[in-house]
Amino acid sequence: MRILISGAGVAGLTVAYWLKHHGFTPTVIERAPSLLIGGYKIDVRGKALQVLQRMGIYDSVVAAGTDMQGALLVDSAGNVINKMSGDAFGHRVGEDVEIIRGNLCQILKDQIPDVEFIFGDSIQQLTQLNNEIEVKFIKNQSRNFDLIIGADGLHSNVRKIIFGDESKFSRELGLYLCVYTVPNYLNLDRVEIQFTEFGRMAAVWRTRGEKNMRACFGFSAPSIPVNLHDRLQQQQIVQAVNKGIGWEVPRLLEKMPDAEDF
Repeated sequence: MRILISGAGVAGLTVAYWLKHHGFTPTVIERAPSLLIGGYKIDVRGKALQVLQRMGIYDSVVAAGTDMQGALLVDSAGNVINKMSGDAFGHRVGEDVEIIRGNLCQILKDQIPDVEFIFGDSIQQLTQLNNEIEVKFIKNQSRNFDLIIGADGLHSNVRKIIFGDESKFSRELGLYLCVYTVPNYLNLDRVEIQFTEFGRMAAVWRTRGEKNMRACFGFSAPSIPVNLHDRLQQQQIVQAVNKGIGWEVPRLLEKMPDAEDF
């Protein structure tokens, strides 16, 4: 059975592994030109830990974990107002494993070297035939598959094609988060520093084994329409929303346009 999976994220890569494991022929299509290796820290816990063990990658994920040792909460002048342990700040309990999203994706992709990947393209149209589905791509030639799986995230392209524009179903909360890499000029070592005020948050951290650190901005902007495919517009909004914040924010914003993994 030929199965097309839209999205090379954690869900798409995992289902590709299990389909291949059970004898199917999966193909993964991803609109990004290559595997996205940036992103936020995520926690693997509960049943997901059992899945890692059954896939034989538990030890690899643990070895690539963030190993965050602590967090500092600061005010706009950079004064430390509270200290927290890495477990408390990351809400880690027991055997929970915290890992950068992109690192987990790379580990998952390494498990399926024989699976076909189509990068830099996306599905344009799906047509149900008698016993298969005709898939028209934006760039590549049309192909037929037996099954289509939409694993392409919150703003799923597959879901939009099948059910219509997401605005008919979703409720936009106006909450945004952006993460990108910057030089570790603060010499952080498995520590996060965070500044928070009503409606916006700025943070930096460096996880185990990383040369650089990550900058992160979270903010509420319900009245600002954000184009999720326009990087320049997104960066302009991040600049505008965080204008006037003290601490390290001006320097972090200055380095934002140079980041390759925004």
